[in-house]
Amino acid sequence: MSLQSPDPQSDLVARIRAVDGVTDVYSPRSAIARIPGLIAAAAGAADDRLAEVAVSMRDGVPAVAARIATSAEDSTPAAARRVADALLANTPPDAVVSIQIARIH
Repeated sequence: MSLQSPDPQSDLVARIRAVDGVTDVYSPRSAIARIPGLIAAAAGAADDRLAEVAVSMRDGVPAVAARIATSAEDSTPAAARRVADALLANTPPDAVVSIQIARIH
């Protein structure tokens, strides 16, 4: 599969939010890397980058990274696995997927 779509990041964020046990999605980028998006969001820009999935290429291999919050009523490792599976189903076969748990609510 390809990451090619009109807005692949928002599509991936929507897919992550739809996963059972996920309560929120946060940017995996550092605070400094998010400054332009934060300014744009504060200025009311439609391109809100506060919650996104990082999609990049590392040595020719697609890399997808996400930070999530999970429900305390669900298994956090199982929710993370479901997110990874959802991302892997929508990325090229050689993609590397990284999921970080930011919070458990």
